[in-house]
Amino acid sequence: MTIRDLLHKHPDLFYRQDWYWGESFLDDPLPADCPKTVPTKVGNPGVPPEFITWYMTDVQPAVVMVWLYVLNPIASIWSHRLWTSTKDKHGQRIYVTDNGKGLEIHRHLHITDEFGVASW
Repeated sequence: MTIRDLLHKHPDLFYRQDWYWGESFLDDPLPADCPKTVPTKVGNPGVPPEFITWYMTDVQPAVVMVWLYVLNPIASIWSHRLWTSTKDKHGQRIYVTDNGKGLEIHRHLHITDEFGVASW
Protein backbone atom coordinates (compact mmCIF):
# COMPACT_ATOMS: atom_id res chain seq x y z
CA MET A 1 0.00 0.00 0.00
CA THR A 2 1.31 3.46 -0.96
CA ILE A 3 0.01 7.01 -0.69
CA ARG A 4 -0.71 6.88 -4.43
CA ASP A 5 -2.87 3.77 -3.84
CA LEU A 6 -4.72 5.46 -0.99
CA LEU A 7 -5.32 8.63 -3.02
CA HIS A 8 -6.86 6.56 -5.83
CA LYS A 9 -8.95 4.31 -3.54
CA HIS A 10 -10.25 7.08 -1.26
CA PRO A 11 -10.29 10.36 -3.25
CA ASP A 12 -13.18 11.71 -1.15
CA LEU A 13 -10.95 11.74 1.96
CA PHE A 14 -8.27 14.00 0.51
CA TYR A 15 -7.98 17.69 -0.20
CA ARG A 16 -7.42 18.01 -3.94
CA GLN A 17 -3.86 19.04 -4.79
CA ASP A 18 -1.50 18.27 -7.61
CA TRP A 19 1.94 19.45 -6.44
CA TYR A 20 2.96 16.00 -5.25
CA TRP A 21 2.05 13.82 -8.26
CA GLY A 22 5.66 13.77 -9.49
CA GLU A 23 7.10 13.05 -6.03
CA SER A 24 8.65 9.64 -5.35
CA PHE A 25 7.39 9.54 -1.75
CA LEU A 26 3.90 8.78 -3.12
CA ASP A 27 5.21 5.31 -3.97
CA ASP A 28 6.91 4.53 -0.64
CA PRO A 29 5.41 1.27 0.66
CA LEU A 30 3.59 1.06 3.96
CA PRO A 31 5.99 -0.62 6.43
CA ALA A 32 4.83 -3.91 7.91
CA ASP A 33 5.62 -2.75 11.45
CA CYS A 34 3.69 0.54 11.36
CA PRO A 35 1.34 1.60 14.18
CA LYS A 36 -2.21 0.30 13.89
CA THR A 37 -3.89 3.08 15.85
CA VAL A 38 -4.19 6.82 15.32
CA PRO A 39 -1.93 8.94 17.55
CA THR A 40 -3.60 10.79 20.40
CA LYS A 41 -0.95 13.35 21.43
CA VAL A 42 1.08 16.03 19.66
CA GLY A 43 4.75 16.27 20.55
CA ASN A 44 6.99 19.30 19.98
CA PRO A 45 4.06 21.72 19.46
CA GLY A 46 5.04 24.89 17.62
CA VAL A 47 8.59 23.75 16.93
CA PRO A 48 9.79 24.10 13.31
CA PRO A 49 11.12 20.83 11.90
CA GLU A 50 14.68 22.08 11.65
CA PHE A 51 14.78 22.39 15.47
CA ILE A 52 13.35 18.95 16.27
CA THR A 53 15.78 16.21 17.21
CA TRP A 54 14.31 13.64 14.84
CA TYR A 55 16.10 10.60 16.18
CA MET A 56 14.49 11.20 19.59
CA THR A 57 10.89 11.43 18.37
CA ASP A 58 8.29 8.89 17.32
CA VAL A 59 7.81 10.57 13.94
CA GLN A 60 6.40 8.38 11.17
CA PRO A 61 6.77 8.48 7.38
CA ALA A 62 4.01 10.21 5.42
CA VAL A 63 2.63 6.90 4.11
CA VAL A 64 1.92 5.76 7.68
CA MET A 65 0.17 8.99 8.63
CA VAL A 66 -1.94 8.95 5.46
CA TRP A 67 -2.90 5.31 6.03
CA LEU A 68 -3.87 6.05 9.66
CA TYR A 69 -6.01 8.94 8.45
CA VAL A 70 -7.86 6.60 6.08
CA LEU A 71 -8.48 4.24 9.01
CA ASN A 72 -9.92 7.03 11.20
CA PRO A 73 -10.45 10.36 9.42
CA ILE A 74 -12.59 11.83 12.20
CA ALA A 75 -9.96 11.60 14.96
CA SER A 76 -9.23 14.98 16.52
CA ILE A 77 -5.46 14.59 15.98
CA TRP A 78 -5.86 15.50 12.30
CA SER A 79 -6.74 19.11 13.17
CA HIS A 80 -3.03 19.57 13.94
CA ARG A 81 -0.28 19.95 11.38
CA LEU A 82 1.73 16.78 11.95
CA TRP A 83 5.31 16.45 10.79
CA THR A 84 6.38 13.27 9.08
CA SER A 85 9.86 11.88 8.51
CA THR A 86 9.30 12.19 4.75
CA LYS A 87 10.87 14.89 2.59
CA ASP A 88 10.05 15.90 -0.99
CA LYS A 89 12.60 15.94 -3.81
CA HIS A 90 13.76 19.40 -2.68
CA GLY A 91 14.40 18.27 0.91
CA GLN A 92 11.28 19.99 2.28
CA ARG A 93 9.64 18.23 5.24
CA ILE A 94 6.16 16.80 4.60
CA TYR A 95 3.32 17.35 7.07
CA VAL A 96 -0.33 16.28 7.08
CA THR A 97 -3.46 17.96 8.41
CA ASP A 98 -7.20 17.88 7.87
CA ASN A 99 -8.07 21.36 6.62
CA GLY A 100 -11.84 20.79 6.78
CA LYS A 101 -11.94 19.67 3.14
CA GLY A 102 -9.96 16.46 3.58
CA LEU A 103 -6.43 15.41 4.42
CA GLU A 104 -3.90 17.86 3.09
CA ILE A 105 -0.44 16.54 2.31
CA HIS A 106 1.84 19.52 2.29
CA ARG A 107 5.47 20.54 2.58
CA HIS A 108 7.19 23.00 4.88
CA LEU A 109 9.46 25.46 3.15
CA HIS A 110 12.74 25.49 5.01
CA ILE A 111 13.83 29.12 5.00
CA THR A 112 17.30 29.59 3.54
CA ASP A 113 19.34 32.49 2.21
CA GLU A 114 17.39 32.13 -1.04
CA PHE A 115 14.51 33.97 0.64
CA GLY A 116 14.48 37.70 1.18
CA VAL A 117 12.76 40.98 0.48
CA ALA A 118 13.46 43.05 -2.62
CA SER A 119 15.05 46.38 -1.78
CA TRP A 120 16.21 49.49 -3.68
